[in-house]
Amino acid sequence: MSKLLVALIAASFATVAGAQAGATKSEKQGTVQSVTQDAAKETTAQGDAAAVAKAKMMKGDPKALKDKSAKQSAVASTTGAAAKETTAQGDAAAVAKAKMEKGTPKVAKPNLRDPAVQKQLEKAATQ
Repeated sequence: MSKLLVALIAASFATVAGAQAGATKSEKQGTVQSVTQDAAKETTAQGDAAAVAKAKMMKGDPKALKDKSAKQSAVASTTGAAAKETTAQGDAAAVAKAKMEKGTPKVAKPNLRDPAVQKQLEKAATQ
């Protein structure tokens, strides 16, 4: 038993030591270069070149909402839809449904101790 414990401890130590072994010098250099290139793309004009080209392509496109009345109607419809979801008006349908279901009787549970019910359940299970 003690030999087994010693072997398990040695194996776990070897595993931890192997996992902590660092990367080689070339792997570290590759990681540093890739991170540096990614950072350079994000912070320099080279990274923004694609966005600038896309903006130039879309410059002549017509706007989705051209005049003030179209914008106002879009805002009004969006606001109305959001208000129905978050106010009592939106809950009115749920309240009405709950009131209708309040008086309905619940379905009676079958008596599982009754032999006739047991036979029906067995018959239904085999079909």
